[in-house]
Amino acid sequence: MPQTLCPSCGHSPIPRGATACPACGEPFDHLQSYKKVGRTRLDRLGDAVDDDATVFGGDLVTSAVSAHPGPVAGVLGASAAAWFLRAGGVLGSLQDPSWTYGLVALDLVLALVLVVNRGPAKGLAQTGLVVQLLATAWLARAAPTAPVHVAYFALGLVALTLVLGEPGAARRYVGLGLGLAVALVSSALLAIPGTLTPGGGGGVRQLLVGSELGYRLELPVGWERLTREQLSTHLVLPTATLNGSGVGFGDVARGRFGLLWVERSPGVSLVAGCQGLLRSLGGASNAPLTRPAPAALGGRTQLYALNTSAGARGTLGCGLLADGRLVGLAVVAAGSGDVQTGDAQGAAAFAAVGEGLALQ
Repeated sequence: MPQTLCPSCGHSPIPRGATACPACGEPFDHLQSYKKVGRTRLDRLGDAVDDDATVFGGDLVTSAVSAHPGPVAGVLGASAAAWFLRAGGVLGSLQDPSWTYGLVALDLVLALVLVVNRGPAKGLAQTGLVVQLLATAWLARAAPTAPVHVAYFALGLVALTLVLGEPGAARRYVGLGLGLAVALVSSALLAIPGTLTPGGGGGVRQLLVGSELGYRLELPVGWERLTREQLSTHLVLPTATLNGSGVGFGDVARGRFGLLWVERSPGVSLVAGCQGLLRSLGGASNAPLTRPAPAALGGRTQLYALNTSAGARGTLGCGLLADGRLVGLAVVAAGSGDVQTGDAQGAAAFAAVGEGLALQ
């Protein structure tokens, strides 16, 4: 049975054959949709439109999308949340441009337009979702079949299917469930290494942020944050103090481990602070290395070879910043029986991690 709403007070349903609203008395004979069929009775007019169509908001006969905006609005809301996590690098960074935040706003605006249902809401939603799909495809151009990109593209497709044609109840609620699930999967893939390329050889770069200590570390592909226990076999993470704290990370599959230490001890010197950190990591105070340190450590730096009791080999780099903070970055490579190979692997891993370090 056609569902009708009074354009004035919203009363529903309108009795068959009525020419005015039984609740408020609003006449219907001024509506364009009423006039164009020669003042046909409302029950006959309803036979010509979809069963879910409704007279709403003046003289427009809207579709099932506008009559039931809840499911598609829910999917758009979940999509906005998923795009916010991606644009902000909350779970992992895809190094997307800053305009990606515009997709968050686009989804929220489209959801609002459909709920308010003013103007060509359905057409605007269709156009907006096509724009989102094109933007998603552009962002995925380097690895179009990567799981994380496929998931985000599927999320846009699910939303688009909910505003095409006249979706019935089954399509609306199946689409809602599927959209929420795809949004969850899309967000989860951001935090899983090895999902950027189809073969798993690449992945998202996990982002570690310490607001209080003023660091931002974007780890290489395949690396992730590790607990003290996960590090303990190859590298000792010093216990946090009132003045200093650290974070551990690594690529367990390849035997790469590291930590970042930031300390705010008054009057600390570069040499004494760095050698103290070296000893706490189980290294010996040998002569400093002469190769360059990561640029983020600043102009006052020192590098030492770091060889742990477990046989891991790598580098400790320290920098004394202008505000007095001592920053230490240690990275080691484990599992190599050859000293030269281990040193080379540790140095390469240290350089790769250092490229992603930024200090405020």
